[in-house]
Amino acid sequence: MKHAILFGLALAGMMTAAQAADFSDAAIGFSHGNRYHEPGNSKNVQKDILSLSYFGTNGWGSNFFNVDMLQSNKNDPANNGTHGAQEVYVVYRNFLSLSKTTGKEYSFGPIRDVGLQTGFDYSSKNSAFGGAEQKLMIGPEVQFAVPGYLSLALLALKDRGNNSIVGVEVNSDVTYRLALGWSFDFALGLPATFKGWATYTGTRGKDGFGNGMHPETWTEMALLWDVGAPAGAAPKKYMAGVGYTYVKNKFNVLPTVAGSKTSTPTLRAEIHF
Repeated sequence: MKHAILFGLALAGMMTAAQAADFSDAAIGFSHGNRYHEPGNSKNVQKDILSLSYFGTNGWGSNFFNVDMLQSNKNDPANNGTHGAQEVYVVYRNFLSLSKTTGKEYSFGPIRDVGLQTGFDYSSKNSAFGGAEQKLMIGPEVQFAVPGYLSLALLALKDRGNNSIVGVEVNSDVTYRLALGWSFDFALGLPATFKGWATYTGTRGKDGFGNGMHPETWTEMALLWDVGAPAGAAPKKYMAGVGYTYVKNKFNVLPTVAGSKTSTPTLRAEIHF
């Protein structure tokens, strides 16, 4: 029942995507890192990640959609193969602005706006573990009055996944997530943007092996320069720079599990449309 309620609320939030966009930005991105880890695998994994993303605002709030297509090297092999595993990870987030939907200003002090965040994650991977996550989430979001973008949300999260090693579906308990997002523009030789996100997800009952789960910390950030500016390209059309990914207790696994922690620098580039 809880799963059905969360799904219905998330679906209701998604319907706002039908509103015509006031502002929109689409991008193709690429990132590369050498020190990713996967639970149960202590080896350093190289990953190349191709991303397609969209962000748009409308009369009700905003929508964000991203698809990551991840290619690992042989240290993270595909099931019954020696080549690297492939993974697809889809993210959708909707922000339903209280100010826009009511026509009243809900800005005060350090607060720019408040509202409701809904969304889902969906993934599939062809490794032996066969991870296939389906996350639904909903909760209040606060956006702060800063020269840029800064938001914090407290979400109820329901996750259903897969463990092909023991052949079971993992239907986790509803838990909580703190989600932080930011983007700031400044000059650092060239115009630059520092952006990223961080989440802290509570425990979710037991995993497919019957073990208890631990809270998960996950953050990804990037410092990107507007490398097209010297050639007179449109602002923020061609962006390139460095990033960093940190994960602790990936997928809420025990901290004693090999490969549960990732700390890797990355190279990143984006083309915006």
